[in-house]
Amino acid sequence: MSTCNVDSLLKDLSIKSAATEVPVVLVDSEDKFIDAVKEVSAHSRVAFDAEGVNLGRTGELTIATFQGFDGVAEETPIYVVDVEVLGGDRVFSKTLPSFRSLLEDSAVTKVTFDCRSDSDALFHQFGVSLAGVLDLQVFDQAVRIHQGELPPKKNIYFEHGGVPLLSGMEKVLSRYSAETAIGKSSAPHKRDSNVWKKRPLSVASVKYAGNDVNVIKILWEKMNSARVPTWLMEKVILHSKRYEGMFRDKEKEVHPCFDKDFVMEEHGIIIENELPSSHPRKPRKAANYTEERWQKAVMGLHSKQPNAYNDVLFVLQHNDWYTEEARKELKRLSLSYPFTVKQRNSIANPPALIAREDSFEGDYYGDY
Repeated sequence: MSTCNVDSLLKDLSIKSAATEVPVVLVDSEDKFIDAVKEVSAHSRVAFDAEGVNLGRTGELTIATFQGFDGVAEETPIYVVDVEVLGGDRVFSKTLPSFRSLLEDSAVTKVTFDCRSDSDALFHQFGVSLAGVLDLQVFDQAVRIHQGELPPKKNIYFEHGGVPLLSGMEKVLSRYSAETAIGKSSAPHKRDSNVWKKRPLSVASVKYAGNDVNVIKILWEKMNSARVPTWLMEKVILHSKRYEGMFRDKEKEVHPCFDKDFVMEEHGIIIENELPSSHPRKPRKAANYTEERWQKAVMGLHSKQPNAYNDVLFVLQHNDWYTEEARKELKRLSLSYPFTVKQRNSIANPPALIAREDSFEGDYYGDY
């Protein structure tokens, strides 16, 4: 498709949101940029998202998308700002009208969904210190706690401290029965990791970037309707602020594609002992696969079940699922079990796995 055809298709771009059409504006000229800054800056609450190639400290941020909203009924425009074309010095200028002051102003609420890599990129590439964040990945935890679920609980026997991994946007969308015009499975970067660097941008890419901030707005409305109490919202704000600097303030860059253990670990925004006495304390969801195998091994050793050896060996062989404390505890419990000499030798020095068991059915890490 030629540049001319793409330009003509982008003139009247919109995405569906509920029963309405939301206008999407590709901001790639000075005139449109000035209009976008003026319109978005008139709001005290702004949905914000960024796109880029391996987005992070060194992964180039090329798109910044904004939608201002203050609870009004009418749909406000979505601005997909082309940082690659306009230049970071212009989009985040310190002297000319730009988005820098809005992003750094803690009095303007930036509603995001996992802003950690965005914040890292903004600071290290453009010197922008993101502030005033309300992150929906954090807010989601508060809503679930408010509705009766217990917060995630740490356990020294499991990697990640026993805390399950974070829910992605699609999972959170399904949790709130929120419909979206474009699914995450159709993300342009799933087919081409460099798509956000290429120009001209395709219509599909612009719509996807616009849809992301509209989804953030929709999710905020769903979560806000849960009426989370003030004491819990204070935790949301506190941990959203922690999100702002979690990657940004580290000495070394966090690589989302490689450092999954750090990137996706869920930190409880509150501990169970801090819950009010009126909290219903619904039972946690069923244990995930990792926990089930640990529990089977421990119970087998205590009750002298005949299949205990297989369960113990499974845990000992999966070094990336269980902590050293877990393996030591199993070996200690194994001393009182009538294993054969050959089995004891295997437990003392478990053989390496030939084929990993990463392809089993179900959610690998679960969700608390």
